[in-house]
Amino acid sequence: MTVTRLLRPLCVGIVMLYLGACSGGGTADAPKSSAPAASDSAPAPAVSAKDSNTCPLTVEQVAAVTGMPMTDTGSCTFFPANGRDIPHVFYVRQTGMVCNSIKPSELGFTETVADLPAREAYVRDQLDGSHVIVCPNNNGRAFDIVVEIKNDKPKNREAAIGLAKQVLAAR
Repeated sequence: MTVTRLLRPLCVGIVMLYLGACSGGGTADAPKSSAPAASDSAPAPAVSAKDSNTCPLTVEQVAAVTGMPMTDTGSCTFFPANGRDIPHVFYVRQTGMVCNSIKPSELGFTETVADLPAREAYVRDQLDGSHVIVCPNNNGRAFDIVVEIKNDKPKNREAAIGLAKQVLAAR
């Protein structure tokens, strides 16, 4: 087993831990109901793109930024189609408290990104790549994009900011 095969579960584990810690498991917004499931003939309620749990990034967008074919391994986590661990891209929806009652600066984000069309945006470098956390305008749901293309902080930052712009443009 190669070292890269060992790192993938570690990277995914870190992201899932981060996701759980920052978003409360991702179910805080979902109302709990004990009502029986709707019948097959009932139309599904409309869900706006802003509130959707679907990934706002496509494999093609991520491949264009990383320069190689990518696959979405689920939960909006992208790894190379060749099975390697780097490059990788993660999109993480943040809990509603981020940017409202909890400020990104309290989470260690101190460097602002001025050229994003958002209320607030910050960037920082970590072991798993560059993180851009975005607080959209009109109290939209905050999100974090993590990009690790290679050990090149400026390129990672540029890619993360570029993907954040694409997500905001699609809203």
